Amino acid sequence: MTVAVTALRPDVPARRVLDATATVAVADAELVARARTRDAWAEEMIYRRHAPLVASTARRLLRDPVEAADVVQETFLIAFQKLGALADPAALRGWLARIAVSRVHRRWRWRRVRFWSAMVDEESLAEVADAGVSPERRTELALIDGALRALPLKLRVPWVLRHVVGYSLDEVATACDCSLASVKRYLGRAEAELAVHTAEVPRD
Repeated sequence: MTVAVTALRPDVPARRVLDATATVAVADAELVARARTRDAWAEEMIYRRHAPLVASTARRLLRDPVEAADVVQETFLIAFQKLGALADPAALRGWLARIAVSRVHRRWRWRRVRFWSAMVDEESLAEVADAGVSPERRTELALIDGALRALPLKLRVPWVLRHVVGYSLDEVATACDCSLASVKRYLGRAEAELAVHTAEVPRD
């Protein structure tokens, strides 16, 4: 299962933005301290450094690039307004993920209220896979995709954040606003559910 997920290609625009800031060796904590004084350069660096991952998070969860772009904008608007509430500036990445996930949940609620679930043209994992992925891996991704849609959100969100987006366990816990023990439990349950759907897929 993990092998199949590694076939997903990275977001090219995100990689370019990260390359553009790779030489700026300023810790998040320092950037937060400066941004709290309305330092425009620090705010720009925070955006450039973390926008790609926020975008990937929103896109993988919502499966809609337009809605994901809106989530990115909302996330940073909220973040810059509430930087003073960030207790640990070094934990900026996980805190931004928490804001993004909360905005994603809001959109899911809107979809349910407006009966959009069946109308949204969602991207599948197979569609965003690397072009060189084998047919067998695409089949496995399609099965994982179907299983993910059936999972309750409290299992689906941690699994996607961990195995598709690539957050650490601590960051997943922060993003989901729950304990590390709960995250491990949710991931274990999600893995068990997904394994049932991929058990018969032939492996290379």
